Amino acid sequence: MEDEPLHRQARIAQLLQGGTVEVPPKVKEVLTKLEPLITVIAKVVAVVGPLYVKAGVAIYKFCDRLPWDALLALVGLGMCFFGGHYAASIAAIEAFALAGWPETRRRLTAVLREFKLVAEANAIDNKKDDDGDGIPDAKQLPPNELLQRKLLVAAAAVKQPDDLVKALGGLYTSWLAVQGTLRIQFARTVALAVSIASLIEMPLLKIGLPLLSRVAPVEIRHWLPTIISAAVKAFVVALAWSLQTIISAAQSALRGGLLFSRSILNLAKAKGVTKLGPISLSHEETYVDELLGFGLAAIGFATQFSFGFTLPFPFNVVMLPFTLVEWYIRWSITAPALAAASS
Repeated sequence: MEDEPLHRQARIAQLLQGGTVEVPPKVKEVLTKLEPLITVIAKVVAVVGPLYVKAGVAIYKFCDRLPWDALLALVGLGMCFFGGHYAASIAAIEAFALAGWPETRRRLTAVLREFKLVAEANAIDNKKDDDGDGIPDAKQLPPNELLQRKLLVAAAAVKQPDDLVKALGGLYTSWLAVQGTLRIQFARTVALAVSIASLIEMPLLKIGLPLLSRVAPVEIRHWLPTIISAAVKAFVVALAWSLQTIISAAQSALRGGLLFSRSILNLAKAKGVTKLGPISLSHEETYVDELLGFGLAAIGFATQFSFGFTLPFPFNVVMLPFTLVEWYIRWSITAPALAAASS
């Protein structure tokens, strides 16, 4: 048993030196059929991906230089004006902080370390000009070949893939624990969605099936109940989360306003400013933080309300990756309950 890890490593090394493995014909056929879709995805990733990476690196460098209280003030400002739109994400971050943050932070640090290696290797690859024509090779490749090249660069840059996989696995384990916490926290939202779906699904089937059966081809009529049921569930999920968004917008605006005001007062204190005339700037001794925080919360909530608790342009484009994460979190909370209600 003690020699088993060594035997495994030797076996892996032997397999790595054994040459390439022939792709099964069925797999090759599926990949050939998917090639147009893969090409389109590769083009989108090749254009959009670097922009988000550059923006993420710039934001990280900017935040890294800020004092901690200044960073907290920015977070509070964001919660005031965008908190409702990211209700589940904010709750997930808070749950992560409670569910063993030191261990989660260690895993995140391990993942970040490997991603830094990938970023450095990518920067070096972007400057390569093997053909000597004065134009970097990466800029001369079509999108699908560029994507393949960058994936190879990333794979080569990660020196400890086992450590990366273990860190990602640990993060996923933490996420499962957080998911359970979120389902309890948003139980009322999920219960509302399930209740509405159970109440309106059958009446809508009675109305919709006869109408749609007249226009739908005979071959697909058996799909109509499934389509109507799915549409009803999508509608009730959107409605339930819309109501939750309003509640979360008010809560996050208040929390963000106080976070902003108290962080600003802490910054002033760090600069040696402890009083504004006769008024103390210590939030333990004055109501300045509440007045400033609640005032900012009112402005933030009113702004969110005016935009229908959605992100206006250009914030909706800039924040798209975070919005996709928010949608995933909401669906991961709601889908199990809706599936259980349907069974």
